[in-house]
Amino acid sequence: MKMKYVDHQYGKFVDRKNEESGLEPIDVVMATLDAESFLEKCLYSVFKEIPIRKLFICDGGSHDNTQNILKNFPRTEVFVKPEIRTTGKVIEFLISQVETNWFLIIDADIELELGWYDEMRKYENKYDVLENGMRLNAFHFYREQKIKPEKDKRALNFCHLARKSAVKKIHCDDDYMWRFTDIFFRQEIENSGFTYGKINSTQHIHNETERIQYESDSEKNFTEVKFKIPETVITNKEKFEFFRIKHAKAVIKYLDPEFPMVKKDKSYDDYMSLLERKWVEENGPKWLPRFDKSLSKNSIIKRSIRKKLKKFKPL
Repeated sequence: MKMKYVDHQYGKFVDRKNEESGLEPIDVVMATLDAESFLEKCLYSVFKEIPIRKLFICDGGSHDNTQNILKNFPRTEVFVKPEIRTTGKVIEFLISQVETNWFLIIDADIELELGWYDEMRKYENKYDVLENGMRLNAFHFYREQKIKPEKDKRALNFCHLARKSAVKKIHCDDDYMWRFTDIFFRQEIENSGFTYGKINSTQHIHNETERIQYESDSEKNFTEVKFKIPETVITNKEKFEFFRIKHAKAVIKYLDPEFPMVKKDKSYDDYMSLLERKWVEENGPKWLPRFDKSLSKNSIIKRSIRKKLKKFKPL
């Protein structure tokens, strides 16, 4: 059974605007589309950190529980606009709703650290726009424990509903039993004449994270759990190539080739190669020198080498 990760928030909801009336409220804007996985946790942290005057949401027509979640939060105005097809236009629309001097623009899968807002506002007299540069990625994914549902395979963890009479005779000395407790548990139940069954019509989630296992126990802390970065898999190559061309057109039409972030990034050359020279000439003539250079034999060889050294990633 495939599950979608939904990270529900636990504990008390805190609305900083009501808790600290002396703070000047600001507006918050957010774009959503099928954002239920982390939306609740995101908004709990945002309301706790930010004195929100109004939360403006532009939803792209979510079919999951996003819009129902948003109904639970105060001072929230939701605009359902599936007709807006690009993020840039959504941002433009949301900014048009803002009425406060400062405002927060935030994605629906972000959780703010405690004290985030106060720390950011320390720099309000130095900059006009403050980007929070430190990002901690938290990866959530599911992997079914393939052998666990089989009748005679290990439980591996405890998620049992037990009759007290079936387990009252379980005993072992405090010496060696550590890793095989699940097997011992079942063995003693069945050896006592009781029945043990696996129920596979429902499921549970075993949470794991990167960590030193049993860090507080100097005898047991000899292993570390490490995750690899998840892989993005292209499920529809035709759609993928279609959007690569759209990305390339966005680069040529809207980005300045002399802007430092763009000028130093050679990956844009990969996108330019998807377009005809005439389209570049008509929609972004300032890109023509770089476009022509990208078609030279030397540039093509360098691009090929870069792709081999580093897997190409969509912008």
